[in-house]
Amino acid sequence: MQKGTPDLIHAQITTQQILSVLKRRRKLILTPFIGIALCCAIGAFILPRKYESSTTILVQKDEILNPLVSFDMAVAIASEDMLKTFNEIVYSDATVQTLIDSLHLAAPGTLSPSDRQELSKKILKNITTERPGSTSFRIAYIDPSPVEAQHAVSLIANLFIRTILYVENQRNEMAVEFFENKLEELRRRYETSQAEMLAQLRRHIQEMPGDNHSLSARLAQSEQDIRDIGERLKTDQHALSLIRQYPSPMVSDAGRKALYDLEAANIPYAPDLRALLRKYEEYSQKYTPRYPEMQQLVQQINDLCAVIKTTLEGEVDKQRNMQVDAEQGRAEAVENLQRSTISQRAGEDTESSYDIYRQLYNEMKIKLEQARTTRDLGRTQRDRFIIIDPPLVPTEPSKPNRVLIIAGGFGLGLLTGLLTAAIAELLDTKMRDKEAFELYQKPIIAYVPDAANR
Repeated sequence: MQKGTPDLIHAQITTQQILSVLKRRRKLILTPFIGIALCCAIGAFILPRKYESSTTILVQKDEILNPLVSFDMAVAIASEDMLKTFNEIVYSDATVQTLIDSLHLAAPGTLSPSDRQELSKKILKNITTERPGSTSFRIAYIDPSPVEAQHAVSLIANLFIRTILYVENQRNEMAVEFFENKLEELRRRYETSQAEMLAQLRRHIQEMPGDNHSLSARLAQSEQDIRDIGERLKTDQHALSLIRQYPSPMVSDAGRKALYDLEAANIPYAPDLRALLRKYEEYSQKYTPRYPEMQQLVQQINDLCAVIKTTLEGEVDKQRNMQVDAEQGRAEAVENLQRSTISQRAGEDTESSYDIYRQLYNEMKIKLEQARTTRDLGRTQRDRFIIIDPPLVPTEPSKPNRVLIIAGGFGLGLLTGLLTAAIAELLDTKMRDKEAFELYQKPIIAYVPDAANR
């Protein structure tokens, strides 16, 4: 070590020196400590109070298999997490816009697109989501008003449930529509191949025994029954689709037009509906829609539509069963004709095509019934969502946390003061004690008493 260089390794800081520094730099320590602590204390009481309301919802697993896919794949889909799109729905623009309108945060048409976007960002910051488990979710909302916080949480939860149910019901409806179209396509091909088969059988009908003539008559009767049932089923399904499309038909022009189509069709209670519609036309020329008798008449029409819907659903199921029976009778007659001796003259290609389409047609009917069952069960799936913790109006604010802010202010102020004092001490080049002179090997000229040094 060179001569004249301070030996910093052997330098020691004693408690007395630390106390001396704290005493000497007390103003630098107290000034930021008091200032920061005071600002934090004032801010803790000035910041607006915000309330948090939350809800926790449990979603039961969907045990209904999707008939659109194979069994193994359907099982895998059914076991997937139902809430994989949870955040996408909660934080979607549609949810935020609904909150803006429901909480009356802005009058319609008063905000520019940019202002509305900024308001949406502020609302998104107030929403908090959690996933406590694989089949549950928690939604929280913070608002200066406790009532608005509770209302917002309830609204978001209902929007999420409605969106999930809408997507699933739409999927089920599309599945039913897909299978109905495929069944109709296979039915045409099946009937075409069957007609080709029957054409060959009828060419030899005169050569058949008498029993086979009766089979031919039975086959013709089955075909006629299938046509009659198909027409009736088509009419009832069209009427049922109109009622489902307009559950309250009197509130719109399209709904009233649908009712006039219904009363002209050959469906149950059509004369009663016709009489009520005539009475409605008569009253509408004399009274306004708010007239008590008009409102009572509208209610009677809605109640009758509900009865017609229930009746049509039963009739449609009945007609479908009758159609299945008639098709089975026709298939049995064709099989009996095929088993006859003369039926073997039919071409093998025609017979093979008929058997293939018959099998595909029967399998598609089963899949269609599965899809309809899934759709009907899906309409009652709201019970799968169980609210474990309903949203309540909070009584205590969640923000700001005054104790935490004040304690943090004291800690930050003290730390800032100590750092300021340490920096000031390090930048100070004065030597105040004997040890410093010895460390830097400087001569001591005179000693000053401690009282004078103070």
